[in-house]
Amino acid sequence: MTNKKTDRLNIQDFLFSVRLLSLFFAAIAFLQFAYWQVDAGAEFASYVWYVPLAAIAIAASIYLCLFNLRRATKRQQRWGKALECGLMLGVFFFAIAVTGLWESQYKILFLFLIISYTFESGMRVGLGLAAFCSLAIVAIDAIWAPTQGGVNLQMQNDLLLCGAFIVTAWALGFYSQIRQEYIASLEKQVRVDGLTGLLNHRSFYDAVQASFERAVKEDQPLSLIFADVDYFKTYNDCHGHQAGDTALAAMAGLFTQLLGGGEQIFRYGGEEFSLILPGVGEEEARALAERLRAAVEEHPFPGEEVLPGGRLTISCGVAARTPQQVDYKELVHSGDDALYRAKFFRKNRVEVYVSLLEQFPREGSEGVEEALASIRALIAVVNSRDMYTFGHTERVVYYADMMARQLALPPEEAGQLVYAAYVHDVGKINIPKEVLLKPIGLTDEEWGEMKRHPEEGAYILQNLPSLAFTAELVRHHHERYDGSGYPDGLKGEEIPYLSRVLTLVDSFDAILSDRPYKKGRTFEEGIVELARCRGTQFDPVLTDQFIEALRTVR
Repeated sequence: MTNKKTDRLNIQDFLFSVRLLSLFFAAIAFLQFAYWQVDAGAEFASYVWYVPLAAIAIAASIYLCLFNLRRATKRQQRWGKALECGLMLGVFFFAIAVTGLWESQYKILFLFLIISYTFESGMRVGLGLAAFCSLAIVAIDAIWAPTQGGVNLQMQNDLLLCGAFIVTAWALGFYSQIRQEYIASLEKQVRVDGLTGLLNHRSFYDAVQASFERAVKEDQPLSLIFADVDYFKTYNDCHGHQAGDTALAAMAGLFTQLLGGGEQIFRYGGEEFSLILPGVGEEEARALAERLRAAVEEHPFPGEEVLPGGRLTISCGVAARTPQQVDYKELVHSGDDALYRAKFFRKNRVEVYVSLLEQFPREGSEGVEEALASIRALIAVVNSRDMYTFGHTERVVYYADMMARQLALPPEEAGQLVYAAYVHDVGKINIPKEVLLKPIGLTDEEWGEMKRHPEEGAYILQNLPSLAFTAELVRHHHERYDGSGYPDGLKGEEIPYLSRVLTLVDSFDAILSDRPYKKGRTFEEGIVELARCRGTQFDPVLTDQFIEALRTVR
């Protein structure tokens, strides 16, 4: 439960207590009236109907309080509050009537009502209620109170009470207004980015979760666009962070100007923006992302001539909701992965997320879809423990597919490689969570736990007949060409050929990825690291071919 919701319920609990207390005092008034009647020797039938009638009214008021407090919808609450207020006013007038009318000391009960409704609904409601109660008291005095020497003394006294009603409503209403403005200001600071005026990262996750749940419930399309400024670090280094901030603010204004009313625009973080598109499918989202990309490319930014291509540009990733996605996090990670592809390979382009797994089966992969249903469930469990695995797996699949084409593998072997890439980390399901998520380097004992995951994965896959062909590849994807790898310490060509390919593509993405204990390297640094480990960790011939494929695609 959020702090805002908790605070609202605490206030409602307080207001319910105030109203309940006022009804308790009203009940005392009716009991006092009954006692007076008995003490005066009145017949039972002449007063007994007051008490059950009052009890029914009080019980109904309490029920309405509870109804408004806990279970009602907003529309029901509005009608319920109006009925509750009217019923409580009736109870209080009844209590005043049976305890002496103009002489009654229970006119103070109106103050409880004024306090609670002013605090809840604001100054306008409070002042209106105070004015109504004041006029009612004055009317009672004018009609029933006796005069003395032409002066209604009771009215003089009650005018002070009416003044207290008005002042209380005004003071509490003013406080409530200031409080609401202060809360709104704090919420804006928490949810709105101060530089661009767009909603921020925190707001994005609240909004995308709500949009995803609504899209699933109503079976409507939902798309996301992630946009990241290309070479923004270079722009900042050349012109300073103030110039970079000015460019980001201008870009936010450009997005706002281009987009219609149905989109929600966010500053996702740093130089990255995100858009939530309810009711928008993949093709429409792609076209919109292309419009944004083209508009930014054509917009003149001061000093952009220092950048590659002489323009400040953006890369965009697009993802659409699919029936296979179980929650909004999968949709977000799909959008992140699409952006990664756009940024990594070419920049200044739009990439639409496509699960490479869905492009298969290839030849020789009959029956795999049935097993993949089980694997998806296992991967979902792994993702819930370590979300790094989600994007990492998709990228490794992408590189594996790229290498399959580079090596001109037969369709059957290409399919084996891609499926093995998809399930290569499934053994992490048996690794303790505290080891997976440890933010610093692992101890020797913890590293021993982590090194078990290729064997664990192979064991799981061996028990799935339609994916058993991937078990050997997965078991050996952490072997090293010089024989220092694990679990079996295989060397050179003792390592299965496709496992050597899988080792390359898996390691390259790990080199480029941010982890809690290390910063990811750049593309060029990744190439240098591959070359450095050529012949020790990696097959030298395959390393050269992988580097060639990476440079060609980039």
